[in-house]
Amino acid sequence: MNVDKEKLKSLLWSVVASWKADDGDLLRHADALEELLGNKTVEEVALLLIEENEALRKERDKLAEDKQGLLEDFAGLL
Repeated sequence: MNVDKEKLKSLLWSVVASWKADDGDLLRHADALEELLGNKTVEEVALLLIEENEALRKERDKLAEDKQGLLEDFAGLL
């Protein structure tokens, strides 16, 4: 996914803060968020981020398994 995650996080917090404060910046922050997301909804982006996190988690687990296997192989050589 090619959305700037730091900017997304910042804009989401800005929208939430403006909504909670009931200030006039809510529309400005919401418009900036909409511009960042383009034709995607917040929900679509959230689902894409969940998928991306799951893929990264699987990759991390595979690397951990590979590392463990290498350590066991190395220990067997000693």
